[in-house]
Amino acid sequence: MDKSIQDSLLEAIDIMVSDSVKKTKYTSSTIGKVKSITLPDCIVSLPDNEITCVIPEHLHDWIQKDDIVIVQDLYNDNTKKAVVGKVGSSRPVSLVMYDVELGRGVSGVDATENPITGKTDDSVILELE
Repeated sequence: MDKSIQDSLLEAIDIMVSDSVKKTKYTSSTIGKVKSITLPDCIVSLPDNEITCVIPEHLHDWIQKDDIVIVQDLYNDNTKKAVVGKVGSSRPVSLVMYDVELGRGVSGVDATENPITGKTDDSVILELE
């Protein structure tokens, strides 16, 4: 086969694949650390910048400052980002409720909050009797 015909075929295939990839709908996710929260949004620090993300209602009471979260780019175009989950915290301590029947943790608290000031206080010590 003539080299120019082969090159033309390869170029046509490249154009078709590139066009299909552009039309593909997908989201991308990354991991970051919550820097501050002003519901329903929060500021998340990524390795190279800080971004504003929306926090879904079901996570409002769970996501806190210093949490390590999964951030999803909803439209894969940097126009709308959302926190879709929490994978941990950079705080050194947390309280987790363990359900013996289920054999796993079912709830938890990462920090205590002063109801008057609204500020978290990591120095509170909980004692069980």
